Amino acid sequence: MRPRPQVAANDAAFSSRQEAEAFLARALPLATRANPKYRTKSDGLETVWLTNSLQFAPSPSGGVHVAMDETYTRLGAVGAHQAAFSLADVEVTKFTEAGDVTPSGEPAIGLLFTCAAPRCVSAAWDGQASKADKTDIYIQDPATREKILAAFLYLKGADKAPT
Repeated sequence: MRPRPQVAANDAAFSSRQEAEAFLARALPLATRANPKYRTKSDGLETVWLTNSLQFAPSPSGGVHVAMDETYTRLGAVGAHQAAFSLADVEVTKFTEAGDVTPSGEPAIGLLFTCAAPRCVSAAWDGQASKADKTDIYIQDPATREKILAAFLYLKGADKAPT
């Protein structure tokens, strides 16, 4: 079994938008690769969710626009998920998904991005547009999850943050 990648998580504050963006672009893919393989409670099928990349840009609605590219593996088939949103338009919170569990039976834990107003998340599953008003990322390690949450919350206030 190969070792899982580790993400350093400490209490250091971000000093700029660029620093927070660079941290997320590096740390989030590592964090999802460090996650366990989840099993769906309803059918026992194994699923792996990986964040491949994040891109950041100024948002037309103000603040920072985030675009995430993810893959998932289920029943041996690989699928694609893309999500994009302005951090100014979403609430970023921790969440627990009891329907997906770790090999030891713990629920999947991560971050949830929920629209403050309908239709603020643009998402697609395998190229098909989604009508969901939210998207999420599993980050099972608590210290890493806290640091990634802190970076997203820092960027959420980036219009007031030093550049």
